[in-house]
Amino acid sequence: QFAQHGLGYWSVREKADGPVVGRGGCTIPTGRPWWNLYYRFATSVHGRGYAGEMGQRALEAARDIEPSRPVVAYLLEHNQASRRTAERLGMTLAWRGPDRPNPDHDAIRLVYVDREPTDELIAAIEAHALG
Repeated sequence: QFAQHGLGYWSVREKADGPVVGRGGCTIPTGRPWWNLYYRFATSVHGRGYAGEMGQRALEAARDIEPSRPVVAYLLEHNQASRRTAERLGMTLAWRGPDRPNPDHDAIRLVYVDREPTDELIAAIEAHALG
């Protein structure tokens, strides 16, 4: 991803020589018209702002590299912390529906975007989410 698009996922450490406590960034999924914002952190560092800080830097980098390409975050509805992070980053809910690939058939997928979505973007998000 870094070689092809100039951006990808980063490893996050609390200290330069410390263990990795999270991973995240932006990538362009194959054949998709958006950047995918991803963040995942060890439970031991939840609530310390790492996801928000990393997410903000990833959004800024994606917008610098290709500002016309929207940034999308796929979340599960039950993950309140992830939802709060997306919302603090200024993203808004664009789609809510079943998470078909999930073995939990009751799982609900939420898709947040960093701008007003077009009808075409919503259709592409829905097609991708429904697999």
